Amino acid sequence: MKQLKIKCWIEEDGEKFYGPGPHILLKEIQKEGSLSKAAEKMQLSYKKAWEMVQRLNLGSNHNLVNLKKGGQHGGGAEITPHAFQIMSAYELLQDKIKELIKAEDELMKVLKKD
Repeated sequence: MKQLKIKCWIEEDGEKFYGPGPHILLKEIQKEGSLSKAAEKMQLSYKKAWEMVQRLNLGSNHNLVNLKKGGQHGGGAEITPHAFQIMSAYELLQDKIKELIKAEDELMKVLKKD
């Protein structure tokens, strides 16, 4: 069955800044309270996840993730209120895209085999 798919992300100077991957990483950090656990759940290396967080923090007006260094009680990570705003807006955009796909069924009718 043919399906219309739309992928959406935000770029800055031609480089991906925010999209499905960073969005999922933020959600996992929110759930786990840990960058390493979030990376593990996403099957990412810690280094790759850390680089994503650094890119998000440096590319935004405010940090999206606060990392706490390990110590006697271990480290941790938490998303900031600014991250919550971005995540909510991105999820609303994704909902709008889903509605657009539902509404744009004319192309699928043309492509449909008789």
